[in-house]
Amino acid sequence: MTMKWLAVSHYFCPVNENTHLPPLDAAVKSTCREPFRRVDRFIQLALLGSARCVQDRILSPDCGIYIGSGLGPIGNNIETQQQLIRDGEIPKPFNFINTLGASACFYVAKNLSLNGQNYFISRRRGSLQAVLSAATVDLSLRTIRQALVGVVEEVVFPVSEHRLRQGLRDDVALAEGSHWFLLQADESGSRSMVTKRFVEYGALEVFLKSVWCVGDRLCCASMMGKTEADNIQSCYSVESMSDQFSAFHDSLEAAWLASCMMSHEKGKIFLIDGDSERGWSLFYFGS
Repeated sequence: MTMKWLAVSHYFCPVNENTHLPPLDAAVKSTCREPFRRVDRFIQLALLGSARCVQDRILSPDCGIYIGSGLGPIGNNIETQQQLIRDGEIPKPFNFINTLGASACFYVAKNLSLNGQNYFISRRRGSLQAVLSAATVDLSLRTIRQALVGVVEEVVFPVSEHRLRQGLRDDVALAEGSHWFLLQADESGSRSMVTKRFVEYGALEVFLKSVWCVGDRLCCASMMGKTEADNIQSCYSVESMSDQFSAFHDSLEAAWLASCMMSHEKGKIFLIDGDSERGWSLFYFGS
């Protein structure tokens, strides 16, 4: 079954010790269809990205929402733990409720007047692949006709502690992001998407060679087996994931894909993930 991309949005903001997180209140207020008060930054990022992706488009009533994140709503989780453990107090209800990524799902659904299925999936260094896989299965089974897929990552100050949580070197710049894609089954006139699975790496190589053309773009996911990633990068003269952006967040694959889609350049787009134990996944986007 062929699936199509209808829309995309891309928010990527580098952050370091000498900067402040840009306020999102005005952007969320001007972009969203409903006004929201007392929402945290993670929810604001989700609202901003999803609203920009959909814009004035009327969605199918059964449109599913799939939000992924590596770290999730880390800000409120830190606040809750500090109140509970450091201060010995009962966590504030606002902070406690918003420790769950599903809170962002609720606000996105409310803003877009959606009543369909709604998922939040957290997977370190693989959140885009997780939500894309879930959405494409549901589209293939015709459980839904449309899927709004997003990945959200926030930065929490101090930056040095945020790096420590992610196991990063002290010189790595950080970023927050909100990257969204609207998919639909059997929509004409849009970029197609196909997902393929391979048990053996050799089968992946054979398929990739059969469809690769000059001008195509390829990304090896950060959790992909290093030997195979090095081989693909050398064969197709593509950059590694760490070379793609000047700053890091846990779901750079989503940032890469969204920026490619928004560039409107011709050529196919390939995202590869896997290793010898898990097998190999290829997300393949037509020109």
